[in-house]
Amino acid sequence: MRVEYDLGRLAAMGPAALTIGVFDGVHLGHQRLVARTAEIAAQRDTAAVAVTFWPPPEAVLRPAAAPPLLSTLAERLALLAACVGLHAAVVMPFDEALSRLSPQAFLDRLGAFCQPVVLVEGPDFAVGHKRAGDLNFLRDAGARSGFSVETLEVAEDGERVSSSRIRALLRAGELAAATRLLGRAYSLSGEVVEGDRRGRQLGFPTANLRLDARKLLPANGVYAVRVRLPGEAQGAALGSAGHPGVCNIGVRPTFGGQPRLMVEVHLLDAALDLYGLPLAVDLIARLRDERRFAGVDELRAQIAADVARARALLASDADAHVGESDA
Repeated sequence: MRVEYDLGRLAAMGPAALTIGVFDGVHLGHQRLVARTAEIAAQRDTAAVAVTFWPPPEAVLRPAAAPPLLSTLAERLALLAACVGLHAAVVMPFDEALSRLSPQAFLDRLGAFCQPVVLVEGPDFAVGHKRAGDLNFLRDAGARSGFSVETLEVAEDGERVSSSRIRALLRAGELAAATRLLGRAYSLSGEVVEGDRRGRQLGFPTANLRLDARKLLPANGVYAVRVRLPGEAQGAALGSAGHPGVCNIGVRPTFGGQPRLMVEVHLLDAALDLYGLPLAVDLIARLRDERRFAGVDELRAQIAADVARARALLASDADAHVGESDA
């Protein structure tokens, strides 16, 4: 998949089927938009293009209220690249100037690098200053300029699939439901940094991850995970790739608590020097809440039980039930 960041240097793509949005998380709804865009592009022999914004508009317009990210920009582009039939992703820099464009000026910006033949969007899509360019405007503009507008919505359990819904589920510790809406395991990516080696002292050495501060962390607790090293892609089956492990997200209350949330990963069957490496951690199942133990021996026994449970859940025949063991 071709990725373009610099609109000023972007060569004209010619006719294109477009889907436009933030695509945070690239969840089932986003995947359906991309799939339909690719389907139309194949029918019309044009390029299929996803146009996304960075930074996210809310981070620019309402920074204090901006939600945490389900996917960083790099993660988002990797997820889009995995969508079958998508030819290109165009990253449109979002700033105050872009937010003030009229709907027609925004369409003119698109027209500078492609000739839209169709826009495939959700039912509440709008462009331009104060979202003035709603679907009615876009259909009228398309009738004048030669493009059509198609809308679709994806629902699960009678409710629309949305990034905000998935965030709420993850915060509530409902990993199985979030996994269904994402269509894959939720992933945390970060660099392994030096820790206090407390896990090693307990007999379960951990890799401490430094994550993008904007990334959403799910509810504190212990998770069965699969860990992907550099160059290892997420499997076609949910959570099927990577090294089995256990991840703790929290503040370590047994040791008095930490001033910030920590993400620590223990690999079940590998002893690797991971310092400085970027890791991706796919959350497969939530084992339990984080809690305070009476002492180190009680904590060590619980970690051993967590490891045994994770090992069973991550066996090859358990991956078909990814996320279903939420505590």
